[in-house]
Amino acid sequence: MKISLEKNAKRDNQAVPYYVEAELSSITIDLDTYRIPVYKHTNGKTGYNVEICGFQVSADTPEQMVPVTERLIRGLINMARLPTYVFIARRSRQMYPVYTIGDEVFATTRGGPVFRHVELAKVREYLAEYLNAMSIIGTPGMSERLRVRGVDTNSLGLVRPIFYLKKRPQSEDENEFWAPVFLADDQGSIYTYAASGKREIDLAGGYEALLLRSQVAQALIADSRLKDQYDLRPDRLLPDYWARVKNTFSLQPEKLVFDDAAFEIYRNGKFVVAAEHRTDEDRYSLYLGQNLDDLRDRTAKDLVRRGLITHPEVVKLQE
Repeated sequence: MKISLEKNAKRDNQAVPYYVEAELSSITIDLDTYRIPVYKHTNGKTGYNVEICGFQVSADTPEQMVPVTERLIRGLINMARLPTYVFIARRSRQMYPVYTIGDEVFATTRGGPVFRHVELAKVREYLAEYLNAMSIIGTPGMSERLRVRGVDTNSLGLVRPIFYLKKRPQSEDENEFWAPVFLADDQGSIYTYAASGKREIDLAGGYEALLLRSQVAQALIADSRLKDQYDLRPDRLLPDYWARVKNTFSLQPEKLVFDDAAFEIYRNGKFVVAAEHRTDEDRYSLYLGQNLDDLRDRTAKDLVRRGLITHPEVVKLQE
């Protein structure tokens, strides 16, 4: 490992006066060199800190940041890898690194078990069940959920997903698939990890979201982890990103309606899309179908699963 301190040459460098340069090829499979911001803070006394994969260390002087950063990095490396993701408990703010090896992802716990699976969704489920059962997170009578963040491949900071690709099991022999999608460091593409590899599509005015979905669907079908491409759908799109994606669709006159709710329907090439605004999160979830009847059936089935309606027949196609 080679770690050095470098001054920030930019004029507006008060908040980030230094960077830690970390080259880790001697202890990891990674050949990249990371440039980690060193933040300056004043709270009665001037100090410095870095954040790596969500974990922070601090020191009194810039020079002291080098050894404390090295210790933190060494503590995060597992099986010669840095984390691909970090799970964060919503309320307690505890963090759990998640690593990728071949077909599997695995999450570690302090002094406890390691949870492995080919699906990130199953690892999150297993980890959350264990942490709540052991009262490590959550409160009596109330469990706590884990959210996911990616790791920036340049600064090692945490990255918020712009949306997710999700598949619910359609039969007993299927597992849930759930993969966060991130904007690349250079803002020129979006990517996710699925079926033993990184899947990436260049930005194309919003078209990239469905192109990436199609690429991942084909990889999962080839891997016998998906039976029908329309079972994989974009979920929880951020509002600004949804606005870009929506511009690639053609709004249709029909709507899906139930109770007091109405979902707009769009056409995208050969298939149709229904959009749900998840107002509690201010994100957008999309349902896909081969035609209007298929779209209605798929949407209604998921709404029943979520307990929002009692019978699929409640969802109507309004023309």
